[in-house]
Amino acid sequence: MSEPKTICIAGATGLAGAYMVHEALHQGYRVHATVRDVHRAERLRRFPGASDRLQIFQAHTESPDSFIAPLTGAEAVILACFPTPRSGRDGRPVAELEPGRAWREIVAPSKVACRQILQIAGQAEVSAAVLCSSTASAAPATPSPVLNELRDVSSLADQRATGKYMQAQKTALEQAAQEAADQVGLRLTTLLSSMMVAPALLPWHMEGHVLRFLAALARGEPGWHRQVPSGSMSLTDPADLARFALAACETPAVSGRYFTLSDSWTWARIYQEIARYVPATGLPAPNGDVPHLPTLYDFSRRDSLGVRFTPIEDMLGRFFQSLSLTAADAPLRDAVAD
Repeated sequence: MSEPKTICIAGATGLAGAYMVHEALHQGYRVHATVRDVHRAERLRRFPGASDRLQIFQAHTESPDSFIAPLTGAEAVILACFPTPRSGRDGRPVAELEPGRAWREIVAPSKVACRQILQIAGQAEVSAAVLCSSTASAAPATPSPVLNELRDVSSLADQRATGKYMQAQKTALEQAAQEAADQVGLRLTTLLSSMMVAPALLPWHMEGHVLRFLAALARGEPGWHRQVPSGSMSLTDPADLARFALAACETPAVSGRYFTLSDSWTWARIYQEIARYVPATGLPAPNGDVPHLPTLYDFSRRDSLGVRFTPIEDMLGRFFQSLSLTAADAPLRDAVAD
């Protein structure tokens, strides 16, 4: 029997990263998981296959050299370690930061760290890299009627000029990653995902921006909105993202940008679906406007890998049903049983 392949998953205790680890172990990989807090990472050892194929490393993006050990011996790396910052170092929301400070604290650190980590990966003879990014980098000033990930690219200069630093972080991150990959000869695939909804694999996932908001609705408490927005939102199941990332690692012909989301729905339709699972007390009021049309995507590249993406109605249903389970590890059991 051949030795299992080794994959490095950076950011393994985040929502996306934990699903990456779970799926990689399920598919038989040996996993080098990087985490900021090794004590939190102990819960990863409960995943099936972890006892003999999971190795945990403490690493953080502020010290790129900490990635040398986990990248050594890996054939591929998945970077799920660059979440979108929502505040500066002192906790101030991004929107309140001065432009120069916003760039230094929100955009520049991710850009520099990503470049250095991929340079280390190249030195370690890693052959493929996958970067988890966002559709925020596929929003040019004049978008196409149907978005295409290769054609529709956000302008970093425009994002910076308009103070969209959270979005600029993704655009700058992608640029730095591609430059580094080209320099060291890495095959790079960039995944453009969106708002992620899934049962929490680890307890602190429920503290995240999106799942916390949805859980509040389930308790009959207001979430993000007092009124239903007129716009739309795209959704991604991190389990789908994980399967796609591993397929990208395994497919030599795959590189470049790929949309990795299920679909885009109007907020009105999203809340209509959510209303099946939550009390009416927390739901936002209708705004009386005609909803804008949802964003349309060209999914031809996404679908070329043959990875099935979960319909949004199933994604939301699975999440809310997981909240009804009371055992401590019920969300994990729900996800593993899938």
